[in-house]
Amino acid sequence: MLKPKKLPVKVISIGNISLGGTGKTPAIIFFANHLIKNGKKIGIVSRGYGRKNKDIKILINADNNSKVEDYGDEPIFLSSALRNVPVAVGKNKFNSALQLLKKNKVDILLFDDGFQTRKIYRDIDIVLLNAFNRIEDYRMIPFGMLREPVKCISRADFVIFTKNNLINPEPKVSHLVEKYFNENVFYSSYKLEKIFAESSIGNFSKDKVIAVSGVGDPSSFESSLLKENVNILYHFKFRDHHNYDQEDINNIAKLSKIMNALSIVTTEKDYVKLRKLNISKIDLKFFIVKSNFYLNKQNTQKILKKII
Repeated sequence: MLKPKKLPVKVISIGNISLGGTGKTPAIIFFANHLIKNGKKIGIVSRGYGRKNKDIKILINADNNSKVEDYGDEPIFLSSALRNVPVAVGKNKFNSALQLLKKNKVDILLFDDGFQTRKIYRDIDIVLLNAFNRIEDYRMIPFGMLREPVKCISRADFVIFTKNNLINPEPKVSHLVEKYFNENVFYSSYKLEKIFAESSIGNFSKDKVIAVSGVGDPSSFESSLLKENVNILYHFKFRDHHNYDQEDINNIAKLSKIMNALSIVTTEKDYVKLRKLNISKIDLKFFIVKSNFYLNKQNTQKILKKII
């Protein structure tokens, strides 16, 4: 057993024990904003899943010229949401963190999906659990969705069920989690904040909508829309981090016309990739769904107190 390598600043991991869909990205944005409000300088370290460039890259203030193949979709989304916050992208998170620290004065590093990064010392481990996951999902891949046994949550400092406003965890799941972690288990919300277009032209109609997503948990995206009484005619569900191509756009355009759809909605993370394609082939406007992670004030302060 090698001793974990320590970085010269505090490291906070926001991770999980399952496949994607727990809502790590909105949670990172939530905690980063709270730390910034408390006067802390933040940096983020991410693997940049799905990118083609293998070099370590530092991204600040992503824009339309930031390429998914260089950074990955999530780092671009994070950088767009957190202005002036450096995001290091690389497979080796320790080396990526060192590169970030060389040129940026940072007090705290937030590690995106760092719970399994055992070679690096973390000051705080926050583990997210998706409230939509059933007891059958709490088995190891390929029989379930777990990367490691559920007992491993005992290594965490805090466990947070996400999307609890959309669905309550199954009682069997709650009992299983409590078996290994019965302190500092919190419940958070995943709330649809607004639906908007990149340009201000055109208004969103809740009637006759086509949904498009390539996220780890499309059911929660759909549930958040239904909760706002959006009439979904069809939901194009692509795999997480899907790299859209022009054929996808053509298929969306074809079905939209057949079903007489009035608008198309997608996630912020998906739109990072969709906007690079010729979406003008679709007569309808793409609307972007902005959803945020929320944790009540008392539990937020409890976590921040341990970090700061």
